[in-house]
This record gives sequence, structure tokens and C-alpha cells, in this order.
Amino acid sequence: MALNYKPLWIQLAKKGLKKTDVIAMAGLTTNVMAQMGKDKPITFKNLERICKALS
Repeated sequence: MALNYKPLWIQLAKKGLKKTDVIAMAGLTTNVMAQMGKDKPITFKNLERICKALS
């Protein structure tokens, strides 16, 4: 099964956030966001950071 971060991108748009905002809020690297942009897997630790940052 392929990864798809489309629901996350939709939520960001609804909240008026950009990917760079999430990078800053969650303490991610640009490489993590680039991986997500290519629908590549990320660690659960990074996923948890995103969830906490977005509540």
C-alpha cells in the first residue's frame, strides 16, 4: 500500500498553514517535508511531532 499525505495537505490548507510553518512548529527538517512531498515514509517520531504541533 502506498503512502499518501493528501489528507495532511488538506488540513494545512484549511488552517491556512504552509509547509514551512509546519517545519517550524514541529521542529522538522526540510528533508522530512521533502520526503512527505514525495509520499515517502517518515518516522513515527516525526509524525508524532506533526500531530502535536497541529493538535
